[in-house]
Amino acid sequence: MADGRQSQRMTHILYCSCGQLVHVDDQEDGGQSECPGCGAVVKAPASRVAKTVDWRSTEGLAASPRVPSGAGWEGKAGADERNHPSTPKLIAADTNPSPKEYLYWGLLLALIPLGLLTLRDRKDVSVRDRLTATMREARPEVKQRVERLLETKGKQTELDDILTLLPGGKLDTQAHLPRETTWHWFYAAAAALGFWVLLLLLFPLEPEAPGRLLGVGLFSGTVGILLLLAVQFVADASPGFWVWPSGLPLMVVYALVLFIGWSYSSAMNPKSAFIPSFVGFTCGVGLCEEVCKALPLILYFRHASDMGWRRACLWGLASGAGFGVSEGIMYSSSYYNGIAPLESYVVRFVSCVALHAMWSGAVGVLVWKLQKTIRGHIGWGRYGLAVLRLVAVPMVLHGLYDTILKKDLDELALIVGLLSFGWFAWQIEGAREFEQKGPVPTIVLPAAM
Repeated sequence: MADGRQSQRMTHILYCSCGQLVHVDDQEDGGQSECPGCGAVVKAPASRVAKTVDWRSTEGLAASPRVPSGAGWEGKAGADERNHPSTPKLIAADTNPSPKEYLYWGLLLALIPLGLLTLRDRKDVSVRDRLTATMREARPEVKQRVERLLETKGKQTELDDILTLLPGGKLDTQAHLPRETTWHWFYAAAAALGFWVLLLLLFPLEPEAPGRLLGVGLFSGTVGILLLLAVQFVADASPGFWVWPSGLPLMVVYALVLFIGWSYSSAMNPKSAFIPSFVGFTCGVGLCEEVCKALPLILYFRHASDMGWRRACLWGLASGAGFGVSEGIMYSSSYYNGIAPLESYVVRFVSCVALHAMWSGAVGVLVWKLQKTIRGHIGWGRYGLAVLRLVAVPMVLHGLYDTILKKDLDELALIVGLLSFGWFAWQIEGAREFEQKGPVPTIVLPAAM
């Protein structure tokens, strides 16, 4: 240039009408770029002037010696961005990223217990057969107590009642914990602590406060679980109450509740074939659980856009881990204690928690990508479709995983786990690639007209 200053190309971060983020070069004649989501042409307004902002001054981000300081968030553009957020928070691309940026690959290690359980040669013996073998070898006084119980309650006798009469409260020597125990809470605490520490190490370019990650996990592990149980209760009860709602929205909601109720019934019915079970687990269990885990992110992005994809991913991971730990507590008290071996607890509190975290972590990145749609004022129908788009792949992977376990196709469970990690990693690296498309390591904001 004639004045000796180096020419520097800038990039606008714009939204397509479909909600997809698009990089558009800032050129004199007005740049344009094709939307990767719908293929539409997105143009940068020729009258807008790009203003380079120092990303080191944003809260919670690490410094980079390659970016000059002094710009900050001052001026009308910075004030407008704070008061009326319209673009997503982007972190400057780092040409030498910290290895911690890829520490999420450590989640693959959490699938090792699942792999060991599904790949080893083992003979599955039913609980009924194990109970029969236990009673055959039990002491006479134990047999007498069980017989009196059966005479008293008859067909109303439950396994819990029998387990309390067996030595140590265990079905047999294979059972790891007694029926009446609180040890599974310690396993849950250890799992929560381990995943929490891992999340604190991830993505140093945009770390999250430890307390907030813990709060997100607690929210999904309590409010999310309670909401899921409420949906299940309504879905289970709805077939017995036939009504004809007035108005299309209520009719659609009622039909959806009926469908979810049928889905849960098909999923839990041991006689259901593979396809009905898969549809049931996907449209019932998968849909409801993934939406409940996505709630913290959806609620946040409804009102703010100051979160980059890294923090959004961390929130998703924390939400999924909290939900998975809480689910592990429920499964342990209902199905594992007094019955299951140690390996079942390890898979439940390590591999299953990791799967929940990966599914929700991928949803977190997608919420960041589609945050304009999430924050937009659109009809309930379009909003429901947008949420369905967010959770579509995780709910299918979730449903497939549960169906495989129900049909005792354990060898395939590890494949679904690896596919889940692949989807999770693809979302992360796609966001990173989008971030690194910019020609200069800056955040670009529109300046005043």
